[in-house]
Amino acid sequence: MDEPTNYCFRIEWAVKKGDLVKITRYGWDGDEQVSYGLILECFSESQPGQLALLPTALVTDFKKGTTELLGPSNLEIISAA
Repeated sequence: MDEPTNYCFRIEWAVKKGDLVKITRYGWDGDEQVSYGLILECFSESQPGQLALLPTALVTDFKKGTTELLGPSNLEIISAA
C-alpha cells in the first residue's frame, strides 16, 4: 500500500503582468482558434466572495479586440515581460 503523504501541493503559474501570450481555443467542432494577447492582471488566489480552484489571468486578445478571463489551459507564454 502507498504510504500517506503530508505534502502540500501548490500550483505555481509563471505568467505575470505584461507577458505576451498565445491564446488557443477550441470550438464545438474541434477547430483550433489561435490568437495572441497581453496579460493585464493575474489572479492566483481567491478573490473576496469567490473560491479560486485554478489560477486565471485577465488577457487582452489582439485578434478579437476584447478582454477575457482565461485559465492555464488556454495560454502559452511567447515572450516574458
